Amino acid sequence: MAKIKQRSDVSCRLCKRARDQCSASTGNLPEDTYGHINSAFCDGMATTVTAAHRVIWRRLYASIQAAHTPTSILRFVTPDKESSMSTLWQEEEFKQICSRESLTEEAANIGKTMIVKEHERARYDFDPTMFYANRFWNRSPDDIVINKNHRTLYILEFKQSSDRN
Repeated sequence: MAKIKQRSDVSCRLCKRARDQCSASTGNLPEDTYGHINSAFCDGMATTVTAAHRVIWRRLYASIQAAHTPTSILRFVTPDKESSMSTLWQEEEFKQICSRESLTEEAANIGKTMIVKEHERARYDFDPTMFYANRFWNRSPDDIVINKNHRTLYILEFKQSSDRN
């Protein structure tokens, strides 16, 4: 609304309302953009967006599992709890697919295409190489599919920090 001159204040009204309801500070509110409102980082929409994401993910996962047959070459590794990639690496047969070093290198190559968030900047500036490795190994996937025949790991989305409630 601020962009089309319908409001002079660019701060998110939904975040303000949510923070007012719990008597939290309304200072430093994020900008009211379409992207922000549709993310789980909007205080006013977080519950709704996260719930919608979970419903879609469960339906997608159920469809993938329904197509899975006993003779399928794919094996689904569904973490029972919040498990980081580092923890899963210890528990599963990932080591038979590729080395930890090659997976770290590939994750770093992909990570370099992603934006370094402001709260991560100091760690990135200190050691960019270790930053990408740590960011990858500390994240928790929603699911992983292993194809031993093709020696491939498919990581099916990482949990967002805002999903962990």
